[in-house]
Amino acid sequence: MSLGIAYIVLASLVAGKNLQRSMRIRRAWIRFIIPIMGLEIINRSVPPPGVFLFVSNHRSFIDPVVILNYIYALPLAKAEVGSYPLIGYGARMTGVLYVVRESVDSRLDARQAIANTLLEGWSVLIYPEGTTEITITSGPFKKGSFEIASVINIPVVPAAIEFADPADHWKEKSLLKQYVGQFGKRKSICRIEFGDPIYSEDPDELMENTQKWIDTQLLSFRQEFNQGTT
Repeated sequence: MSLGIAYIVLASLVAGKNLQRSMRIRRAWIRFIIPIMGLEIINRSVPPPGVFLFVSNHRSFIDPVVILNYIYALPLAKAEVGSYPLIGYGARMTGVLYVVRESVDSRLDARQAIANTLLEGWSVLIYPEGTTEITITSGPFKKGSFEIASVINIPVVPAAIEFADPADHWKEKSLLKQYVGQFGKRKSICRIEFGDPIYSEDPDELMENTQKWIDTQLLSFRQEFNQGTT
């Protein structure tokens, strides 16, 4: 991670700041560390090209690494991520939108930032549950980002992510304990799938259809893991 950040800083100093270049470096770094971490990702889909609001369920702190391996997007993250050693700095260098969940003003600013980013031609990645969940399907979705997508007519692309080992789900442990537990073993298997773009001018319908698709995939993933057919 230190080498990746150093490369981005050096490139910015020499050639100026460039978000697209930083995202390409981020993807190259992700593809470099995935085998080192023992992370095995199973994906049978290809995200569509274009500007979208990517919406995913949330299982582990490593979820953005998995998804950003396939797409160029600015993730929406809780403000605490900015204080994580190296991770926070790397996230800022490669594009991230922060939100303080307890602050109404911060949530409003985040909504405006999402809209502006999409209108500027950049995709955004969000986790509408607002936190990681360990339930078999996704937790309750927050509607704000779906309202933005419906107003500015940006389609939603759903993404479902699941881990073979339920112990890889992050809920109560510290970041350090979760990291050691998940990546201290030989392999952590992750299943991800991207859906087709979903369009609707009705935010409730948009949210309902997105969550329904994600939950259907999560149930299918768990069945695959349980039957050993993944």
